[in-house]
Amino acid sequence: MPNKADAEKYYQQAFEEETEHNDYEKALYLYEKAAKHGLAKAQYYCGYMYLKGRGTRRNKEKALALIELSAYQNHPHAQFLLAQMYLSGEGVEKNEDLGNEWMEKYRKHNLPENLLLSFNNY
Repeated sequence: MPNKADAEKYYQQAFEEETEHNDYEKALYLYEKAAKHGLAKAQYYCGYMYLKGRGTRRNKEKALALIELSAYQNHPHAQFLLAQMYLSGEGVEKNEDLGNEWMEKYRKHNLPENLLLSFNNY
């Protein structure tokens, strides 16, 4: 069973496949390997790929499950994306209260929202 270092290695390989080689299927496979071991950033990227259909068919249920796992681990990007999903109703039933709760959790990280808004065009 891989340890945290192995999960991080899978994540780094996935990120390279995605960003340098545009091999989204291979990236998703590697993100999933890392995500299964609880790596929040891998869960986020994996969920995002399922949400947008990168390297796979869109699967909103898998996307939501992975993004929630990451958000509950306090990953800021996952919290922002989950807030956006609830506020817009993308992949979930629209719920402004939950959207605002997740946005407040994101804001506690003191990161600029305008940088993350570009993720919607990913």
